Amino acid sequence: MSSPPLRIGLLGEPELVVRGLGPLLATADEGAVDLRVVPAATAQHEVDVVLLDPQPPDGRGPASRTAWIAGVAPARVLAWTWRLHPAVVRGTLAAGAHGIVAKSAPAAELLRAMRTVAGGGSVVPPTEPMFPGLSDRQSEVLVLIGQGLSNDEIAATLRVSVNSVKTYIREIYSRTGTSRRTQAVAWAHRHGWSH
Repeated sequence: MSSPPLRIGLLGEPELVVRGLGPLLATADEGAVDLRVVPAATAQHEVDVVLLDPQPPDGRGPASRTAWIAGVAPARVLAWTWRLHPAVVRGTLAAGAHGIVAKSAPAAELLRAMRTVAGGGSVVPPTEPMFPGLSDRQSEVLVLIGQGLSNDEIAATLRVSVNSVKTYIREIYSRTGTSRRTQAVAWAHRHGWSH
């Protein structure tokens, strides 16, 4: 007796992606795969795992990402993205995703990740420090500054106090030899960050 197909719900992807991904997954899978586009409101009832890009269609950043992922709760969510920067990975997992995988991953790897998340596990890729000399949290704060967020918005996004954000910013200034937000963002760009 064969097991039921893995029910995968795609959220926010164009038709071309849906039509291309289905046959690709079918060739990589030993079992059956049922791939469909699902509305966020019914995802938890229709599929085993929701596959979505952590950058929501409105493109408005981390706060919007949290709402985007929370919109399918309590469904199991696997995020897939072109950008596996540490801040994106942490932000996506903090927003409620159960795993994250690169869109460039081979079909077999994507399928393993979906099965892991559907089965109650998590998938977290290894990450490198984003900026030399900065901690992961300082890097996150610097990226959020670069996205134009205020201290209050950064605190809400990272779920820390505003005083903690101010401390991180002082540490960023000290470690980067800068004294203003714009200088710190320019430093980040010189060290490979682009948003």
